[in-house]
Amino acid sequence: MLFVVPVIILLAMVVRGLTADADVGGAVTVTDAYTGAALPNTAIVVNGQTLLTDDLGQVRLPARDRALPVDVARDGYAPIAAALPTADDGARAISLRPTTLRGTITDAATGQPIPNVAVSLIAEGSTGQTVASGVDGSFLLADVPPDARVHLDGGDYGVVDEPVGPRTDVAYQMKRSVVTGVVRDASGTPIQGAIVTAGGANTVSGVDGSYRLTGVPDGAEVLVAASGYSDLRLPLTPERVLDAALEPVLIKGIYANGFALATPEEIDRLIDLIDRTELNALVVDIKQDTIYYDSQVALFRDAGMVQPVYDAAELLTRLKERDIYVIARMVVFQDPVLAEARPDLAVKDPSTGGIWRNDDGIGWVNAFEEELWRGNIELAVEAAGLGFDEIQYDYVRFPSDGNLAAADFGQEYTGEARENAILEFLTRSHDALAPTGVKLAADIFGYTAFEDNEQGIGQNFAKIVPVIDYVNMMIYPSHFIEGNIRSAPGHPNDYPYETILESLQRSESVAPGQKLKFRPWLQAFSYPVEGMREYGPEDVRAQIEAAEEFGASGWLLWNPANEYDDGSLLPA
Repeated sequence: MLFVVPVIILLAMVVRGLTADADVGGAVTVTDAYTGAALPNTAIVVNGQTLLTDDLGQVRLPARDRALPVDVARDGYAPIAAALPTADDGARAISLRPTTLRGTITDAATGQPIPNVAVSLIAEGSTGQTVASGVDGSFLLADVPPDARVHLDGGDYGVVDEPVGPRTDVAYQMKRSVVTGVVRDASGTPIQGAIVTAGGANTVSGVDGSYRLTGVPDGAEVLVAASGYSDLRLPLTPERVLDAALEPVLIKGIYANGFALATPEEIDRLIDLIDRTELNALVVDIKQDTIYYDSQVALFRDAGMVQPVYDAAELLTRLKERDIYVIARMVVFQDPVLAEARPDLAVKDPSTGGIWRNDDGIGWVNAFEEELWRGNIELAVEAAGLGFDEIQYDYVRFPSDGNLAAADFGQEYTGEARENAILEFLTRSHDALAPTGVKLAADIFGYTAFEDNEQGIGQNFAKIVPVIDYVNMMIYPSHFIEGNIRSAPGHPNDYPYETILESLQRSESVAPGQKLKFRPWLQAFSYPVEGMREYGPEDVRAQIEAAEEFGASGWLLWNPANEYDDGSLLPA
């Protein structure tokens, strides 16, 4: 019995108000500070006695002639200590602030609960707390301080951060800000290195073809592109899971020079050739000594280089109407007009105090100068915006001929420095073009592709190939010397098939696994050197067959006069 009596006494002290004959001093109502709802069964401690509010949240307190201290507490609410003034006939109210936050998190598109969302409380002077949403998407936070913020980290669903405010129950609908999927070819084989772009964001697929693209806004279109394949555009689905199956494509193109572009009859002739044959692409000069369309790039306008010979928008419209793939060719660092206009950007000749010139008397700009990088990248992005499908850099290198011992590049002229400059320029160019979906290609000396070094011009084939979309090796049989091509028993000019096939095979040994980025320039001209036989359509066809047998992503025919024999081409 010694333990029973104290329990009975304690229970007697927890009552709903006072007995009828007690001296009372008015009612107190306890309410929820956020909703104003009455709070029944709330404990009020007064004079050492614990009272419980009734179903209306009220309790009668003792009469008093002085302020009456009370302590009010309830689970899920912040306790308060108050001093009630002397009794009168009016009712008194005490409001308690809730300290719990319950919520649910669902997918805005599907309505399904989202588990494992990290839900955190953030408040000044507080260590905070973090819980994870359950399998049903629910969560509960306790001891929520005033002025707290709630922070949701949903991973693929992004982040929500906002004040808790006067709430105890919340429902969050989160949208996936991430698009995921797998890129495969038509046979189901994963494609590594595909570029996935949407809403200004871009990423690259991994070795298993998977990708994860973050920061994709609602309504965005997803562009999937990979070297050797046709682009695929996919509408964003509510689930934001997009797998892509890419179809292979062979680009078969010819070159159009500035004269042809300025002459409507010549353009008509080239378009007719494309319409009648297997051709599906045209390489269009946009920059060679001057800019051939009305560019707005300040570097070139200020140098007086913008001298339009065609309307780019009009030309692109005509070509696109025939579904012709259009490549914009830019000569980059052999830039004599800019070298004369801006000698501060040119290679210098200390012996003359002027600009350095190669054996043909042509001035070169200095490929170490980042102002040149920015200007050419700006031109590439501008051309992409006009509607070109691909940007092709030519002369993206340092000079190869002339008295280089007399050339001053303003810094140490080492192989490593040259290589790093070209690689950095190409990397920045590719990064700038990636959000546009327009491809970047670079022209490379044919023999450079055989060697794992920069060949004195900054072009390291093995390092360049990974940072661009296509590499155009200029594999002209006439430009080799006897002995260069092991499979050719004589001069390579007499063995066009062997020269192209072996060159591509040796290139792949330098850059293994990259053959879908190879799109060689083929010789569609006769080299005017004694001992070199003229090239006919059968020689051009032999080169085409070698490129296709190897598995290159197409080929381009080079003839500086734009004279192409359709006898070397298959009919459409």
